[in-house]
Amino acid sequence: MQQHLSLIISIVLICSIAGGVGIGMLLAQKAPWIHKQRVVIKPSTVSGRGAFALQKIRSGDIIERCPALEVTDKDIGGELLNYVFYGNTEQDRLVAMGNGMLFNHSSTPNVAYYRENTSLGPELVLYALRDIGKGEELFYSYGDEWWSTRR
Repeated sequence: MQQHLSLIISIVLICSIAGGVGIGMLLAQKAPWIHKQRVVIKPSTVSGRGAFALQKIRSGDIIERCPALEVTDKDIGGELLNYVFYGNTEQDRLVAMGNGMLFNHSSTPNVAYYRENTSLGPELVLYALRDIGKGEELFYSYGDEWWSTRR
């Protein structure tokens, strides 16, 4: 009798795990609140590290929402100066969390961004300017002002 009970418990456990995995996979495909990662960081074709598409991304799709810390230009120095975004005023800077600060520059970008104020604070929203293929490096334009401060 004990062998039958062990067998029944094992079968129920295996079925429960399989059912949970199946439901999880279904939710990941159908549930808009589950965020699929679209970016991987690896060696860049341009310089150092870069961001690359993990899947095809359609024009207009949001690639990533990066929570950001707003600080002043006096808080930023050294190498970090190359990884921040301009804020609402000339003295404000945004330090983006996530992959957003690792996108490289191109004068023909495939990505753009905008700042969005949320109830939790500012976010940098990165979106596709055109269709982007799987494996393609993601670029946005740093802008003329960024380059003029580094001459």
